[in-house]
Amino acid sequence: MTLDPQVAAWVARTLGASPHEVFFEARSMSEVWGVELVDGRRVAIKRRGDDGRLAIVAAAHRAADAAGIDTPALLAGPDPVDGDQRLTAEAWRPEGRTRPPRSPQDLYARLSAQIIAAVGDVNAAGLEPPPWMHYDHADPDRVWPPAASSRWDPHRIEADLPPSLVRLGGAARARLLAADLPRVLGHADLNGQNVRWVGERPIVHDWDSIAVLPEAVHVGNLAADHVATLEQGAIADIESCAALLAAYEREAGRSFTADETEVAWATTVWLGCYNAAFEHLHGAPGACTAMILADGDARLALAGA
Repeated sequence: MTLDPQVAAWVARTLGASPHEVFFEARSMSEVWGVELVDGRRVAIKRRGDDGRLAIVAAAHRAADAAGIDTPALLAGPDPVDGDQRLTAEAWRPEGRTRPPRSPQDLYARLSAQIIAAVGDVNAAGLEPPPWMHYDHADPDRVWPPAASSRWDPHRIEADLPPSLVRLGGAARARLLAADLPRVLGHADLNGQNVRWVGERPIVHDWDSIAVLPEAVHVGNLAADHVATLEQGAIADIESCAALLAAYEREAGRSFTADETEVAWATTVWLGCYNAAFEHLHGAPGACTAMILADGDARLALAGA
């Protein structure tokens, strides 16, 4: 594995040491390299497109770090390369387990509340939500948000999805659009894919997934999604979601209004349906499809929909 010459030159220029070895490489919606420098440091180099969000992402990442949230330090960037592509460098932080040692609802609720408090002063004007939380897209003829390509677009296969899945997703979206709640900046993908646990101490990765959403949407998203891991997508059952909602209220020091509680439950339906649609898009129905088809209507009842 090798770095592109211009990426290697940027690394040497910005970090003050040349790349010695590329020990990790991954490509998906972005490119990531694990690089050991000649001075022995290990860093993560990321190259991805920028629609204007990366400056906000970097500001939130640095604000969280300054507030004491453990996260790989952002060492450089985002800096331009290849037109709209941007490069960043982070400290390489591989340690930790994908699951917390106890009370995942309590620990994830505390983490989310801490992040929302830490990044509250970041100017996030114009920040678009990540696709799985883009329920408020402007196309009235679609349940699922417009995608960058057909490969990532559940709308392309909507006719082949279980009709109940489309119905549930549409009903959840309608309930979310009916809400008028203030929005806050937070991390919209806190789970075993992006959080590592050293004992009860979380290390938070993937700051690209920040979003400006109603607090109740952040919490509903977290309630459903905190059980996902690298090995398997999943959504939490109703009991686990309820436990996380209660834990977040304790951490926030206030009770949600009835409207906020319903919005949080609607979010669990929206995310469950979105993730289930992606199971169909990329292979076959799995755990998310089974869960949301089994209890989606009960969740909608809790959402007042």
